[in-house]
Amino acid sequence: MTLALQTEITFYPLKGLPFKVQKVSAIEIESSWKMLTDTATIVLPRNVGDFDKQRVRDLFKVGDKVSIKMGYNGTLVEEFTGYITQVSADFPIRLTLADEMWKLRQTPVNYAATNVSLKKFLTDTVSTLPIDTDADVPLGAVRFSKTTLGAVLDKLQKEWAIYSFIREGKLTVAKPYSEVSKPNEYHTFDLERNCTDNSLKYLTKEERTVKIVGTATHGKGNKLKAEYGDENPVTTINMSWNVSTQEALDKEVRRLYELSKHEGFEGTFTTYGTPSVQHGHKVKITSTLYPDRHGTYYVDRVKKTLEASQYRQEIEIGVRTAQATNP
Repeated sequence: MTLALQTEITFYPLKGLPFKVQKVSAIEIESSWKMLTDTATIVLPRNVGDFDKQRVRDLFKVGDKVSIKMGYNGTLVEEFTGYITQVSADFPIRLTLADEMWKLRQTPVNYAATNVSLKKFLTDTVSTLPIDTDADVPLGAVRFSKTTLGAVLDKLQKEWAIYSFIREGKLTVAKPYSEVSKPNEYHTFDLERNCTDNSLKYLTKEERTVKIVGTATHGKGNKLKAEYGDENPVTTINMSWNVSTQEALDKEVRRLYELSKHEGFEGTFTTYGTPSVQHGHKVKITSTLYPDRHGTYYVDRVKKTLEASQYRQEIEIGVRTAQATNP
């Protein structure tokens, strides 16, 4: 069966009517629950007459909304929706995009409280999007003066290991895997038949060296910290828990360590553009050559590229689902 690649990019100018472009030179989309903001780039062909130098600034402006759909044989999937953040000055025209988090990050924040939870802070601050969070962490006394929501979310990720991202039109906090796929729902990829390339490594429990760094708060923002793992770890995982005692935090850190010390693959593999995979989905990896290494994993990151009539997805896998629960 021949697969005919198709694209459809719809632009929604702040002023003027929407218009579509179906011919592009290249598209790249990258998304991950670790990135805070998903990004995309579009390269438009040189030989499209409508995109002369006089019209570029009129057609494409920072802040305009964009939808990217890609697929085969008329079946298109919306792979990205966001806003133009940069327009190149030279040809070919290169548009840089970011998802809804780009606008949300600009939200002004002037907030003070003697004792507030993360969920309360987000509810008080964010009015443009629904909030989906399972991390009702007590922040204690806070004072955010003349800053932005982006700066606050960056701080939460770097200092508290609380991750935020946009998923299905919601500001999602600390829920990298939950409620994305049904328990028995996953995409299957055979390494020899469905993958064009891979950098996967199969590790035993002994070879997979891990260190867990956990934090928690209790009372009025008093911070707890616990570390547990292997010496000279290849992977360090930072996480935040909603617990109130050092004993409970130690228990959670050791539990995540045991979950992370699984036998199985790590790394990335590249496959075709269908089925469409998103971070948080589950993928079952099979192998004709190594049937004993089959396993199902959560997806941490996806990089989609379209160039020279080829549509590919580079998929980075995370924890193995047989051992995984939400920490």
